[in-house]
Amino acid sequence: MGSPGRPSTPPLPILISSSSKGRKWDESIVELNSLLNRETAKSKLRRLAVSTSRPPPLFNPLCPSTTLAACKQVRHECTKAHFDPIQRPWTDSSLGFCSYLNLCYGDPMFTKNPSLGDGPGPRGGTKDCRYQHFQVTPSLNRCGQPLPEGYPSVMPDYLKKRILGDEDVEGQDKEVNMAQWVNCDLRRFDYSLLGQFQVIVADPAWDIHMTLPYGTITDDEMRNMPIRSLQPDWGILCLWVTGRAMELGRVVFAHWGYKRVDELVWVKTNQLQRLIRTGRTGHWLNHTCEHLLVGLKLPQNFPRDAPIPWDTEPALRDLRKCVDTDVVVAEVRETSRKPEEVYGVIERLAPKGRKLELFGRKHNTRPGWVTLGNQLGDSQIAEPDLYDRLVKAYPKQKFTFVPSKQ
Repeated sequence: MGSPGRPSTPPLPILISSSSKGRKWDESIVELNSLLNRETAKSKLRRLAVSTSRPPPLFNPLCPSTTLAACKQVRHECTKAHFDPIQRPWTDSSLGFCSYLNLCYGDPMFTKNPSLGDGPGPRGGTKDCRYQHFQVTPSLNRCGQPLPEGYPSVMPDYLKKRILGDEDVEGQDKEVNMAQWVNCDLRRFDYSLLGQFQVIVADPAWDIHMTLPYGTITDDEMRNMPIRSLQPDWGILCLWVTGRAMELGRVVFAHWGYKRVDELVWVKTNQLQRLIRTGRTGHWLNHTCEHLLVGLKLPQNFPRDAPIPWDTEPALRDLRKCVDTDVVVAEVRETSRKPEEVYGVIERLAPKGRKLELFGRKHNTRPGWVTLGNQLGDSQIAEPDLYDRLVKAYPKQKFTFVPSKQ
């Protein structure tokens, strides 16, 4: 009690030691991170619906010892795949592994590369490589990737469609499920014949000041392509870039009226599943990855710095966001060929609408896609109206019509 005539002194607060405060703060941070990193029920259901749409593919698991000889030194039995050394008359094993492996210009297997093209680049087999090369010895058992723990292996089709928003709408046009392609010079082709596409993927042969086995496109030619006219507002444009083209890709995005919203990284591995370290690319550091810039076509008067209306714009609500990650780790194959996994990422992100690939080759053709390129050889069309327009515009070129299977 205070003295008469003086205000009473309030009780002292309970003192908490600094160490106690620190412990409580750390616990709060851990709990907050746990809540933020916890997958929502909606995300789980969407991922489950996508992952069970097709049976998981079989694959050959690789032995961490790489070669069968090294494997036998640490284990008696192994059912996984191995890499066996190829001993040719000119091979000198003391030199070690070839840094290019199955993509070596001096290895006879390189001449079988189906994507060398007709350019002035190396044709392979001009000089025998004395370094060690390998071939795969398959595993005894092929495995399937298991689903995450707690996920059922089967989900009814009607439930998948409801979760993913794929229910059939009366009067909605059915999408063409056939692969279509047109052999043409993309610098001079009449793009107005194609119509519009919800998704466009482009893998330009950028002029990156290297000797390449195919022709390249100049910066001005790329900038002058009528990309914007091929898509409605909020269309998705995916552009492969590397080296100096990374900055150029952002420049053409702005020139065409697109905003970069994301980026996928392809981490390249070699035949032995190690990072690429060939020295063929990169001026300062060895480049071990390529980038896929993802952009959105902005409406004509939409402020470039304004937030994207993901939740209010119908075209954007149809996108399946946060299903896949932004990194793909995959082995390098033929010249300029990209991983098949990237197509799955794009198709899961934007399952609806027509899709177009520019600068494609025969191995790029896929059901539901239209592919344009100058190394496709022939042309195949499944859309009757598109076929009629192409035949009328290019009467001297042969177009094969293949009716779409609905």
